[in-house]
Amino acid sequence: MENIKALALEVVESLKAANLRLGLAESITGGLIGHLITNIDGASRVFLGGHIVYSAEAKCVMLNIPMHNIHEAGTISEEVTKMMLNQMAELPSDINLAITGIAGQPVEGLPRGTVFIGMNCCGNITVQKFKFDGTREEIKQQAAAQALKLILEYIETV
Repeated sequence: MENIKALALEVVESLKAANLRLGLAESITGGLIGHLITNIDGASRVFLGGHIVYSAEAKCVMLNIPMHNIHEAGTISEEVTKMMLNQMAELPSDINLAITGIAGQPVEGLPRGTVFIGMNCCGNITVQKFKFDGTREEIKQQAAAQALKLILEYIETV
């Protein structure tokens, strides 16, 4: 867990240095990324907040994604990740990150450990698919760490 805490610290410090603000929509990680970031002193300067949308219903209610779109694309998919990002557009952040995946039993033909991480950086949307192994907790930790690394990679290009 110490390495992931160091990543979170580096993200917060890098966001401060670049004068950028972050918003999150977390599904598989259940708020872990936000938790890690808010444990850092001064995070409120760069972290605006986010949504924990663990279920399809939460994605509908909190992010206004129509259920038929979720069913058509698949709950765990690149398309739903993009929809999550698009629905966060009202948040006045420079970077929005959305993450969804499977830490338990296989869903919709996708194996356990399948994770989609998407970022909207100043209107440029990208989504990447990952496959992590381990227990439920290990998959969540790996997914959160990868999300933090992606944020750092983006900040380095600014």
